[in-house]
Amino acid sequence: MTNNESNDLTLELPNFEGPLDLLLHLIQSQKIDIYDIPIAQITSQYLSYLKEMQRLNLKIAGEFFVMSSTLLRIKSQYLLPENDFVEEDQAEDPREELVQQLVQYSVFKKVSEYFKERSEEVPIIAAKEASVSKSEKIQPLPLGQITSSDLANTFALVMKKMKLRQPDAASVKVEGAPISEMISYLEIRLNKKKKISFFSCIPKMNNLVDVIGLFLAMLELCKNHKIHVRQARTFGDLELIKGNESNGI
Repeated sequence: MTNNESNDLTLELPNFEGPLDLLLHLIQSQKIDIYDIPIAQITSQYLSYLKEMQRLNLKIAGEFFVMSSTLLRIKSQYLLPENDFVEEDQAEDPREELVQQLVQYSVFKKVSEYFKERSEEVPIIAAKEASVSKSEKIQPLPLGQITSSDLANTFALVMKKMKLRQPDAASVKVEGAPISEMISYLEIRLNKKKKISFFSCIPKMNNLVDVIGLFLAMLELCKNHKIHVRQARTFGDLELIKGNESNGI
């Protein structure tokens, strides 16, 4: 802003977004410390801007005039005589509230400018709806790309998520051969052979409940030190070896 001898005011009037934007422009253009604003100087310049905007018949929002009254109020407080009963370090600075508003506005303005630059740098991304196959027939999975272990793990994961989403309660009624009968079955087989495979016994069972009973019978024989159990690898077959009561597991 310049003011020559003929009182002609030459101003560059950018499109200010509000009174704080105009104040911040005045402070930054003259490299004034935002925490130590010369209120008389800024008030004079601010009012000169409003006067020029009115002369150019620009639409001025009411908030600009509210800010001008605020600046005049702060300026008038500086003109009032100091209160001798208040210590200097305890006296409130009338500019403090305005300074806080300017600092916050400056921060948000920088953040908005950063996001604007980022939006211009990042290429436009267009969303696409999920493709749906027109064929209703279920197609077989490609051979060699998905193993049985992959399918089992995926199925287990899906079941776990379904259970977490909708836990259910059910009662199970177990019907099958008693454990004592399964113990007798294992003892008979071990009398014929001192070493048998657990997996080889499963086909002889009628249902899953009998398989569970067979496994419990094996544990019972282990506890009584009548057999030893070996397993070569994790989830592999179990080898049952006939022992005696004096041997450990």
